[in-house]
Amino acid sequence: MARITFLLALALGLGLGLGLPKAGQRLTLNKGPNVIVIMTDDQDQLLESMSVMPKVRTLIGAEGVTYDKHYCTVAWCCPSRVNFFTGRAAHNTNVTSSDAPHGGWPKFNNVGLNNNYLPVWLQDEGINTYYIGKFMNGLTKGNLADPAPPRGWTDSSFLVDPWTYNYYNSHWTNRVNAQSMADIASEKGTHTTDVTGRKALNMLDDAAARKGQFFMMVAPVAPHNQIGGGSTAPPIPEKYFNTFNDRRAPRSENFNPDEPSGASWVHDLPKLTDKEIQRLDEIHIGRLGNIAAIDDMVGSLVDRLDDLGILDNTYIIYTTDNGLLSRSTEEEMRLTTDLVGFHIGQHRLKDGKRCPYEEDINIPLLVRGPDVARGVTSSVVNSHTDMAPTILRMLGVPLRDEFDEASIAYTADEVAGPTKKHELVNVEFWTSTNSINSMSSGTYYNNTYKALRLISDDHSFLYTAWCTGEHEFYDMTADPGQMFNRLATPPRGSASRYYGRSEEELFDRLDALLMVTKSCTRDSCRDPWATLFPGGEIGGLEDAMRSEYDTFFSNQPKISFSGCVKQHVIAEEGPQSVNIFGASRQAVI
Repeated sequence: MARITFLLALALGLGLGLGLPKAGQRLTLNKGPNVIVIMTDDQDQLLESMSVMPKVRTLIGAEGVTYDKHYCTVAWCCPSRVNFFTGRAAHNTNVTSSDAPHGGWPKFNNVGLNNNYLPVWLQDEGINTYYIGKFMNGLTKGNLADPAPPRGWTDSSFLVDPWTYNYYNSHWTNRVNAQSMADIASEKGTHTTDVTGRKALNMLDDAAARKGQFFMMVAPVAPHNQIGGGSTAPPIPEKYFNTFNDRRAPRSENFNPDEPSGASWVHDLPKLTDKEIQRLDEIHIGRLGNIAAIDDMVGSLVDRLDDLGILDNTYIIYTTDNGLLSRSTEEEMRLTTDLVGFHIGQHRLKDGKRCPYEEDINIPLLVRGPDVARGVTSSVVNSHTDMAPTILRMLGVPLRDEFDEASIAYTADEVAGPTKKHELVNVEFWTSTNSINSMSSGTYYNNTYKALRLISDDHSFLYTAWCTGEHEFYDMTADPGQMFNRLATPPRGSASRYYGRSEEELFDRLDALLMVTKSCTRDSCRDPWATLFPGGEIGGLEDAMRSEYDTFFSNQPKISFSGCVKQHVIAEEGPQSVNIFGASRQAVI
């Protein structure tokens, strides 16, 4: 309604002869700005992927803002995409997996999110919407319309399981609201990124021809590992055969360390063998070749926007889901459990993700657009939870009450000035198996945890509580590779003081903050400190470290788990209330 009122007022003003916009101003009566999102599948920020993307860096980054502290809140594909589409934490949607029954397209549909997510909201505002590529894990030839096809799209062409990750035999829906196998077409023999690019350009032409405001999402499946087609490394497009053969998986300080690192099952991993490391190098080369091809696709999209005369009126967002695939069969699950994702040898891990470590959760985000700051690298902390609010803001649509976060800072004034955005990102994950799992190389895989990533000019911390009862704390200013867990038994590394206080006093603060964020909703997610201090006594961690609050924090309920489960079950996640400063009551999170 607010958007419609604005447009009617503008129309009336013009009709009364109040004048057209001055040179350089945009007329939004008939055509407001557009938004295009390019979301890759499993792309890293820290392991060289951006080094092979000169077009993305030049056409988006140099013309806009590059965010070096952007995070996914769930390092798995489907939960991360749902987080992006809804602006809600995974513990609030309870889409916690890429596989049914706890995640994937079936769970998204069954809990009603198919009627309440970004494209539906945009269509309600009269904005055209388009989708090309991988939509949701578990969207198969048998459940395209069960109980309804993906809603909210003016036009769409979705990748369909079990062919989603088969690079030279991808299958796509060939009309909006596809219902059955009759609405699916094979692209056998053509690399999936080439198909994605061709379809995106065609839909872009259609969007421009309609002359209305539009939102488009282009989601190549690369550089995710292949399933089906005879290999696991992503097949390199012909243009980039042999281009990156001199590259190796980055030998960072935490690559296959002599001493174990991490917690839970990660701490029990053996060192990688020479054969396993050789395979990681091959995977890395395949990923770089595919990312370079995506860079070409992005260049083509920008060129087409320019040719159509709408580049300057279009926001372009480049990011990734940092997710993981769904498995169509038990055999694929067995073959590929340890073969996907973004740590590549760090902490002795094979190529994969789903962990709270920086390689898994810190992901690319580059944005350009009509009022976006130009040529800026920003360290403002933000996450995928911020993206639905950001896109609504860009398109002039009112934000929604159920959002767990707010728009990112992107204008010149916002990026240059102080931001009200808080200093932390909530990170969470749920996975548990009752048998030995190959991903953990022979250990039990209890990978359910809640974590905080806190960043300011003065500190950079990761604090994690695992379902096994273990905890992690890394001071990433002193330990960027997250090798020395100060909450291990015994603690690794050297003790430090923070704002003149001891580690133990810091840990009390972090645990209390995590007690809020692990189950937060709406305002308590946007400003978790205010849940503990509703009187506004503190504005961040530095304030909270004052000695006058020691007793308050030490007496807080402590985060705990009753067990390791695959979804957000409140009864399994310990206390759900925190003490309120200055009050004789608790706040239920």
